[in-house]
Amino acid sequence: MNKEKIICVGCPMGCETTLHVDTRGRVTKIEAYRCKEGRQFVMEEYQNPVRVFTTTLLTENTPRPLLPVRSNRPILKTKMKEAAKALTHLRVKPPIKGGQVIFKNLLNTGADVIATDDLLDK
Repeated sequence: MNKEKIICVGCPMGCETTLHVDTRGRVTKIEAYRCKEGRQFVMEEYQNPVRVFTTTLLTENTPRPLLPVRSNRPILKTKMKEAAKALTHLRVKPPIKGGQVIFKNLLNTGADVIATDDLLDK
């Protein structure tokens, strides 16, 4: 039996939980969560951790060198490096409005990459 530690961020308490995991990878017990969301958050984090992907993209034809972007929904945590690599050669040009889709369906996850700020002409 293994133990996995996960800090729960399902609420502001930030509980340090312990998951007891059997040899098949199944959770048999969860300790130290203090809210009703904690158990669900920790199970999801153990089985299928996801994050909103954030990065910056290089720009062209503007004095601003970088444009901040993010995914419009979480993607698997294990795909973060691959997502960054997929956008490495992408260059964006103004005008771009915050919220505008820059790249559709990142790594076939269903998540679009959107601008988090405006990129204006010179």
